[in-house]
Amino acid sequence: MKIINIGLKNKRTILLVVTFLLFIILTILMLNDNLIILDDIVHNFILSIRNNYLTTILKYITHTATSYTLILFTIILLIVIKNKKIPLFIMLNLIFSFTTNEIVKLIFKRDRPLGINLIEETNYSYPSGHSMVGLAYYGFIIYLINKHIKSKKLKNTLTITLIINILLVGFSRIYLGVHYLTDVIGGFLLGIIYLIIYTNIISLEKK
Repeated sequence: MKIINIGLKNKRTILLVVTFLLFIILTILMLNDNLIILDDIVHNFILSIRNNYLTTILKYITHTATSYTLILFTIILLIVIKNKKIPLFIMLNLIFSFTTNEIVKLIFKRDRPLGINLIEETNYSYPSGHSMVGLAYYGFIIYLINKHIKSKKLKNTLTITLIINILLVGFSRIYLGVHYLTDVIGGFLLGIIYLIIYTNIISLEKK
């Protein structure tokens, strides 16, 4: 068991370092406008596939990562789950991930795309808050599912469903015209970095 734990720790450390380096590289390229052509290509593609049906669906999907939805979901879990420590960790995760994203946004102060937005957003663009917080929140739920649910079938079903939702939230932010592709990728990378650190802290706390 010790050998397995050491292996997992090493993998998590490697993933953390690699993801952090990717985030730094992406951020440098973004700040120097080296990826603006890629962002424009993606936006042009999005504009070509927009339709009322898809817009309605993606507006609902993007709401699954809003602060109001996640707070409501956390309150429900607080009521349903007997072990109150678990929803407490979920609530702290939401607070810390949201705060982290807001701080990073204020550091880079990237303006949002202009003239193509289907919904209104007022804060800065990089990294995408919905993408980062959504990944951090639902990623932590996946972490808890894999630790506490015994049924492999149920575990896999819930995990795959949540991963798809995380990816669709990121896509919805680009589709709705409130983020660039690089914002969403940056949000996912920062979300992974945050999640690794947070789950590691939780594991240490339990010891």
